Amino acid sequence: MWSKEQNEVWQDLKGIWNNQPESEKINIQASNLILELKSKVSQFEKDSIKNDIKFIKSSTNQFEKDSIKNDLRIISKFIMKIIDKFRIKK
Repeated sequence: MWSKEQNEVWQDLKGIWNNQPESEKINIQASNLILELKSKVSQFEKDSIKNDIKFIKSSTNQFEKDSIKNDLRIISKFIMKIIDKFRIKK
């Protein structure tokens, strides 16, 4: 679903994140929060979220999809600029 460029940006972000000194501690805390959230969500809420996602996907027209793709492309370029600045500072 992601383009090659978006996938590369994501991999670069993960690499930068994983090289930070506090990343392991933060990852553990985030994982614990996700597990806690999952344990507190009822099946009804899960089903409701799935139905909402299906509705949104079916209601989105081509113009909106193209708009979202364009926005993602702009965001990806911005993130690449940030990643490049991190590389220069090393």
